[in-house]
Amino acid sequence: MALEALTLTAETGALLAEDEQSLLASARHDPEAAGRLFDRHYPEIIRYIYHSTLNHSVAEELTSNVFFAAFRRLGLFRWRGIAFRAWLYRIAINEIRMHFRRQKRLLATQAGPVDLEHPSDGPTAEATAADQDDYRLLHRALLALGEKYRTVIVLHYLEGRSLAEIGEITRRREGTIKSQLHRGLSQLKQALERAGVGPGEMPVSPPQPQQPRAVRE
Repeated sequence: MALEALTLTAETGALLAEDEQSLLASARHDPEAAGRLFDRHYPEIIRYIYHSTLNHSVAEELTSNVFFAAFRRLGLFRWRGIAFRAWLYRIAINEIRMHFRRQKRLLATQAGPVDLEHPSDGPTAEATAADQDDYRLLHRALLALGEKYRTVIVLHYLEGRSLAEIGEITRRREGTIKSQLHRGLSQLKQALERAGVGPGEMPVSPPQPQQPRAVRE
């Protein structure tokens, strides 16, 4: 029974990959296919960017940048050992990196403090104030980590990506990712303890991004 289920899973994965490749080929010249590709991957990319920035408007802007860059370079993408989704995540990681660099430059040129988390972009109607406060505390601690640690923690614990998937996205071996997760969590725990958060109090349910606005024309 277990072998049969494994076989079905493998066959389903192969069919999905074949469908994705076919859709990618069509999207290079067919706007409708490009729209389907966008609709398929938009939710997970905006969720990842939102969990990395904790700002709805920034998440929407950066996600638009990701898909603009992806579709502009779609003719260069080749299905060679990397899934299209992993390629989108790579672009998203770069967009997030550039966003925080811009924020740091802004901080350096202004006399007043600049909050990298944009607290003025308030919580959604569905999220409670307590949830937002708890996750903002976790997010501040995440921002104190090095980028490589923050990236793997968000991908694994907030996005639910496997070590193999993270390896494909980040071009790192699973052993390296395990080490980075261990070190990153240790540093995160220390940062939260300095903020007065005990071992059993770390928030585990981040707020979710708002429903995406229409981006495609």
